Amino acid sequence: MCLMDSQELKEQIELLIDLQEKERRILQLQSELNGLPARQEQMRAGLTEIEQQLEEQKEAPEALRKTYRAREGDLQNNQSRISKRSAQLRSVKTNQEYRALLKEIEEIRSGNSAIEDQMLQCLDDMEAAETVISRLNTEYGQEKERIAEKQGELDAYARDCRAEQERLRTACEEIKPHISSDMFQKYRFIQGQTGGSAVAGVKNAVCMGCYMNIPPQLYNELHRGDELRCCPHCQRILYVL
Repeated sequence: MCLMDSQELKEQIELLIDLQEKERRILQLQSELNGLPARQEQMRAGLTEIEQQLEEQKEAPEALRKTYRAREGDLQNNQSRISKRSAQLRSVKTNQEYRALLKEIEEIRSGNSAIEDQMLQCLDDMEAAETVISRLNTEYGQEKERIAEKQGELDAYARDCRAEQERLRTACEEIKPHISSDMFQKYRFIQGQTGGSAVAGVKNAVCMGCYMNIPPQLYNELHRGDELRCCPHCQRILYVL
């Protein structure tokens, strides 16, 4: 335990508290900066999803156009067959052959009707697919603009974080010379042991660093403020809140 004038001890602890708060804020800002890439990736994920949907949808109209052209070819072939069979009607010699040709022509025409329905459905599907693509293109453009705006905000935020870190580091360097060598070494040692804070307030006889009750005698000694005291549980430097 460090012995010193009560006023000096109070000032030293206040400096440690100030240093700790600033160092904690520096770490908090660094954590924010470290998390920015994940936030940027999350933003881009939405854009990537729209891109994937667009790629999938772009294949649909072409496939439908191929189907339409194939059905169009079938229709033309059938029309040629009808013309050929109609020409044959003029040269048949029996009623049986005549009826057979008429039946075949009717079947071809019936098939054409189905083909025409398929072609109309292809046109409807192409229109629907183009509508989806148009909507996705609009969403893509809007999302890209939103991301660009958000990226600008994140870049500005990152600059602010780094600027604040620099101010805090400068302030920390200004504080350190005013802390006694023994106190500073103890502060750093405890930080290394706890992996975080080295100074903790005490409220209602409870250490706010580890949330354990401290002995009544130690609590009374803390109120006197004439000697540096540490928590018997977590070893943090104590002060009364």
